[in-house]
This record gives sequence, C-alpha cells and structure tokens, in this order.
Amino acid sequence: MLDSSTYLLKTARSLVINPKDPPTWSVLAGHSRTVSDSIKSLITAIRDKAPGQRECDSSIDNINKCIRDIEQASLAAVSQNLASRDDISLEALQEQLTSTVQEIGHLIDPVSTAARGEASQLGHKVTQLARYFEPLIMASVGVTSKLRDHQQQMTFLDQTKTLAESALQMLYAAKEGGGNPKASHTHDAIEEAAQLMNEAVEDIMVTLNEAASEVGMVGGMVESIAEAMAKLDEGTPPLPDGSFVDYQTSMVKHSKAIAVTAQEMMTKSVTCPDELGGLASQVTVDYSQLAVQGRLAAHTAEPEEVRIIYEVIQLCIQVPSNFLFF
Repeated sequence: MLDSSTYLLKTARSLVINPKDPPTWSVLAGHSRTVSDSIKSLITAIRDKAPGQRECDSSIDNINKCIRDIEQASLAAVSQNLASRDDISLEALQEQLTSTVQEIGHLIDPVSTAARGEASQLGHKVTQLARYFEPLIMASVGVTSKLRDHQQQMTFLDQTKTLAESALQMLYAAKEGGGNPKASHTHDAIEEAAQLMNEAVEDIMVTLNEAASEVGMVGGMVESIAEAMAKLDEGTPPLPDGSFVDYQTSMVKHSKAIAVTAQEMMTKSVTCPDELGGLASQVTVDYSQLAVQGRLAAHTAEPEEVRIIYEVIQLCIQVPSNFLFF
C-alpha cells in the first residue's frame, strides 16, 4: 500500500507538469485502484485478526454442521427410519439433553455481553457456547429415536434446530460486534439474537419438562430449580441491559405466576392429576426466569436491597419444590 501510494504521488506530480499526457492519466488510475484495493485488504486483515474473530468463524462452522446433522435426523424421522439408541435409557438421554440446554442458556448473557464490549472474552465465550451443540444434537436425536409419538419426535427435532439456528444468528452478530463497545450499530442485532436464543431455550425446556413428568422424572425439575438457585451465588453476573425497576417488575410477574400455578396444582392434584406434569413444567420455567431476573436485579440494586431480593427468591423456591414432590 505504501509503495502504491508513493507511485501515485509521483504520477500525480508528473501530471501537474504535463496535465494533458493520456498515458500518465492511465498510470495514475492504475495506481489509484491499487491503493484503494490495498486499503480494503488492510481493513479486512485487521478485522480478521481482531480478538475472537477466528473463534467465531470456527464456532459458526461447528454449529452449521450440527444444523445439517439435525436436518438429516429430521428426514430420517419423517420417513420413520431413525434408528433407536439401545445403549442408553430414555431417562438418561433426557437428563443429558436437559443439562446441555441449561448450560447453553447460562452462556447466552455472557456471550452477548462479550460481543458488545469485552473483546478479550469473546473468543473464549463463543467457543464455550459452540462446544455444547454437538452433545445437544446427539442427546436430542437420541431422545427422539426412543419416542413413539411422531409429533413428539418432530417437536424435539424442530425445537433443537431452532435453538441451533438462533445460536448461529448470535455468533454472526457477535462476530460483527467484535466486542467493540463503540460498534453500537451491531448491538441491537446482538440483543435480538440473545432474545431469540432465550426463547428457544425456554421452549425446549418446557417440552423436556413435560416429557420428563410423563416418565417419572419430576425430580429433575427440582434439580433444575436448585441449579438456577445456585447460579445466584456464582461470580459476576452478566452486564444488565435494564434498570432495577425493569428487573423488579419481571420478578413480580414470575413470582405471581408461580403462586397462581402452585394454587392450580393443588386443585388439579385432586380433580385432574394428569395435568400436574405440565403445570410443574411451567413452575420450573418461571422459577428459572425468576432466578435470572433476581440476579440482574441484585446487580443493579443498592447493597441493603440485595439481601431482601435473595431472601424473596429463596422463599419462592419452597413453593415449586413442595408441589413437585407432592
């Protein structure tokens, strides 16, 4: 680029002396194109060498492969040729899938935060996220292979694919953001991708919890609640996007939902026990969200308010736990 710029300036100086020399104008145009192309190449090289870019590319390739694998499994399920896994039980596969989906859910906010302003953490976080998708696909296809209901099979596979696609969108947005806090034009796309991932995680968790209750795995729901509770005490929370009032409002909404569902569970335990599984699933999802919002609220609250927030959440955990063991 420097050599081309030098030649460009020398040619321009020659044209000052003899501006009507057509060959010199042609040479000037050639040098100008070379300088322009060199600048573009330099910008591309700087962007590609930025922290986290190589890891984003590798993670994108990984998840694209996982999406192709889930599509192949879907085709096999449609034609009823999906081979059942005989080396492991359905319950064990459901537990693996639940654990993997939860871990992916826990990484959404850290990846989003790194993509918007922590370039040094971006590569590590996206690699950590992508690492869970191969076991996600294996567990999801394994669960599907053991289900007899075709609609249930397609629901599991479709929701798994949706989660992978939303993660892919997140990785593209994270790569574009690059952990640059000044790249504000990319932040909306990152936040949108994070929201889509959260919704995908919530959908598949509801389906998993409903399936779990059907095979006597309600204890796994209690474990999910306990794990969400443990996250309250883990390290530095993700960077909040909202205010304390926003998270307080969300906490109130989920707390009320838990109370309403718990009351309904008490009624259904007498009138319609078959519906308890779905209600227990909803309580699990609401409590997990309550724990997440509580953690963010604590990060934005005054020190004396933090203890009260944690006490409220700890009190709420008694409600779903008692009814899940009911």
